Amino acid sequence: MRRPLEYIRVFADAAGESHLETATMTVQPEQFAPPAPPLDVSAMSRATGWNLLRFAPDWVGGWHCTPSRQWMFVMAGEATVRTSDGSQCDLRAGSICLLEDTRGKGHLTTIIGSHEVLMVAVHIPDDDPAA
Repeated sequence: MRRPLEYIRVFADAAGESHLETATMTVQPEQFAPPAPPLDVSAMSRATGWNLLRFAPDWVGGWHCTPSRQWMFVMAGEATVRTSDGSQCDLRAGSICLLEDTRGKGHLTTIIGSHEVLMVAVHIPDDDPAA
């Protein structure tokens, strides 16, 4: 049985305005690591590299574009992402975000609270469908 998995997508339109939306990818039960029981698995995607990122509790990114298309997986802490159209969302441990605003006005990231934030950034090729 196919089931959707939600993530946040940050992207720029043709005029360079950044937006965010809730998107979904399909996962389905698979024997991923036999003899372990099946678990929900997405389709395989390509990656060009990855980084671990640690943000200080008082870190504010200023308006910036993402340096490449990348998945951001929040491991610990909490951050707010604001787009140029005025939308914003909070990302917490367990959140998944696809950053695709490589041009335009970019987005603003602010760490929330008094704890550092740990994320994994997985860079993906421009021609990868991502989800």
